[in-house]
Amino acid sequence: MVNLWLNIRNRSGKINMRLALLALTVGCISVGSQTFAFESVSSGYNSVESLELQLSDKEAEYSAFINTLNSLNEQFNAETEKLALLRSRGDELKKARALALLNMNEQYEALVDNPEQDIAQAQTAYRQAIQNQKQNKDDIKNTVSLITSLKKQLADANLQRFTLANAREALVEEIRISRVKRLQKEFDKQDQIQTSQSVACDAQETLKQCITRSNQLAKQKASKQFVDGLFADATESNKISQNKDNSAAQVRLLNHKVESGEFSGQGNYSTTVTVELQGSLPNAEACKLLELSTRYCTYDKEHAQIAPVNVDAGNTITLNDEGVMYELTIRSDQYDDEVFIDGVSYGSTKLSVMLSAGLHDIVITKPGYLDHQEQVRLNKNKTVKAELVKSAINFANGEPVQDILPGDELGPELIGVPAGRFQMGDLKGAGLSNEKPARGEEILRPFAIAQHQITVGDFKRFVKATNYVTEAESENGCAAFIDGKPAYNSVLNWRNPGFKQDDEHPVVCVSDNDAKAYLAWLTKQTDRTYRLPTEKEWEYVARAGSVDNYWWGSDIGNGRANCAYCGSKWSNVSTSPIKSFRPNRLGLYDTVGNVWELTNGEKVVARGGSWNFAPKLARTSVRLELAPGFRSNYVGFRVLREN
Repeated sequence: MVNLWLNIRNRSGKINMRLALLALTVGCISVGSQTFAFESVSSGYNSVESLELQLSDKEAEYSAFINTLNSLNEQFNAETEKLALLRSRGDELKKARALALLNMNEQYEALVDNPEQDIAQAQTAYRQAIQNQKQNKDDIKNTVSLITSLKKQLADANLQRFTLANAREALVEEIRISRVKRLQKEFDKQDQIQTSQSVACDAQETLKQCITRSNQLAKQKASKQFVDGLFADATESNKISQNKDNSAAQVRLLNHKVESGEFSGQGNYSTTVTVELQGSLPNAEACKLLELSTRYCTYDKEHAQIAPVNVDAGNTITLNDEGVMYELTIRSDQYDDEVFIDGVSYGSTKLSVMLSAGLHDIVITKPGYLDHQEQVRLNKNKTVKAELVKSAINFANGEPVQDILPGDELGPELIGVPAGRFQMGDLKGAGLSNEKPARGEEILRPFAIAQHQITVGDFKRFVKATNYVTEAESENGCAAFIDGKPAYNSVLNWRNPGFKQDDEHPVVCVSDNDAKAYLAWLTKQTDRTYRLPTEKEWEYVARAGSVDNYWWGSDIGNGRANCAYCGSKWSNVSTSPIKSFRPNRLGLYDTVGNVWELTNGEKVVARGGSWNFAPKLARTSVRLELAPGFRSNYVGFRVLREN
C-alpha cells in the first residue's frame, strides 16, 4: 500500500501539492472533557446548537437581570435624592417651628395686656410645626433605612451580575471549543474518489515516467477534489472558505488503484485511478479557518491544559519525532533574568535543557527590560542568544523591596513603582458599564507593591502571631460556586478552601476586613504603612504600560494565566502557586487570573479575574463589585506599601 501525505496550500491561485513518503500514520488532534463550574459538562462536548440555545437563554436571563438591576439603581438614586430633599426640608421646618414659637410667645405677651386676646391660632400653628418636623424626621429615618437596604441589594446584585456574565462567557468558550471539535470531525473523513487524467508524454521522458506522472497527477487531482468537498460540506462552509487560500488542510493517501491506462496515437497517456483518502486539520488549522484563537485548538478539556503536538518543518503532524529530545541552550546579556519555555519558568540564564522536538515558545524577561520573545523549532541542538533592551517606559525604582519582620522573617516581596500617567478603564469599547468611561489618570507619588498575591504562608504567619480568627471561621464559612452561583459553605475557610493548597498558593476565603487586619499587623511589625492598592493604583501596575485587554496583548493566549479556559492545569480547578506564570513588565505576577484581588475604596471592588472566571472577565479593566465582608475561594489580595 502506498502511504503518502499531500500538503495542500493555495498560493496565488495555484495548488502546490508536495508529496512526502511516510512510514507511519497519525490521527487528528482531539479535545477531551472537563467539568466546569458554570455550565457543567459531564462528558464529551455538547453540540454547538445545544450550547447556542443555552447561550440564548443565558443572554435573555442576563438582559432581564440588567433591567432589574437598572430598576434597583433607579430606586436607589430616587431615594438618595428624596433623602437630600428631606434633609433640606428639615432645615426649613426647623426655621418654621422657631418662627411659630416666636409668634406664640408674642401672643402670650399680648394676652397679659389684653385678656381678650385670642391665641388659639398661634398655638395650633406651633403644634402643627412640631408635628411637621417630627414627621420629617421619621421620613428621614425610614429613607435612610431603605437606602441601607438598597445598598446591600445592589452589592448582592452586582455580584450576581458577574455570576451571570461569567456563566455567559463560559458558554461562549464552550461554543468555540465545540465549533473547533465539529470542524475537526468534519475534516476527519475517509473516502474513495475515482478520477481520470490525460497527459502529453514528453519526448525527454520514458513511457514509464509518463505513466508515473499521469498517475501522480490523477492522485493530486483526486486530493484537490476531496479537499474542496471537505470545505464545501462543512457546517461553517461560508466562513472557512474565506480562509481557504492559505489553508494547510491535509490529505493522506491511504491507497490507490489504477483502473485503466492507455496510450493514444498522438503520444498521450490517459489513466483512471481510484484513490482512498483521509482528511485532517493539523495543529491549529481549525482555529485559523474559524478565525479563533489557537488556544481553542490545543485545549485539552480532560486535563485543562495544552495538548502537546509535534510538527515537522512543513507543519505536517508526524510521529517520526515522537520521543526525540534535543538540547536547547539559552543565554542573555543580563544577569538575574528569568527564562520561560512554553509558559513554564526554568530559572535564569545560562540555561541548558532537553526538550522534545517541535515548536517551543521562548520568553526571557527582567523587570525594567522589554521581553525577548522567540519561537524555536527544535530539529537539532540549538543555542538562543538574547540581548535584552531597556524598556522605553521609565519604571524608575523597579528595585525589589522586602521588609524584615520580627524573628528575622521576611515580609512580602515588593517592587518599587514610579509615579506616572496612564489610560484607565475600558479602552477597547467592549467592557461592562462599570468599566466606563475610559479616561486618563495620573499616579502622583511612587509606591511599592507586592510582586504576587499574599500567600497562605504569609497569612499563616499573621494568624500565628495574633491568633486572629477570620470572618469565614467565626461566621458562616466561605462562598464557593455551586450550580453556577456563589453559596456559603460553613466548612470552607482559608485553611480549607475546597481544593488543595500549600504555603505558596494565594490565600483565599478572606474578606476585606480580614485583609485590613493583616495589613494593620504588617504595618505595626514593619513600622511602614501597608494598605490595599486603590483601583487606580492596581490598574496602573496591572497594565504595566499596556493599553490592551491583558498586559501582553488583546488575546488571553495559551497557558499565560490561571483562569477558566486559559489552558493551564489549574484552569477551573483551583488556584495555582505564585510565580507559576511569567510576570508583567513591572515584575508583578498574576495580575491576570489566579484570584480576584481586593482594592481600597468606598466600595469593595476586586480586580484581575480568577481561576474559575472566564478570560473576558480577567481583562485589566474589569471591576467585580462585592458586598462588604464577602469572602470566597476565588478572592484574595495584594499589598501596597507607601514610601
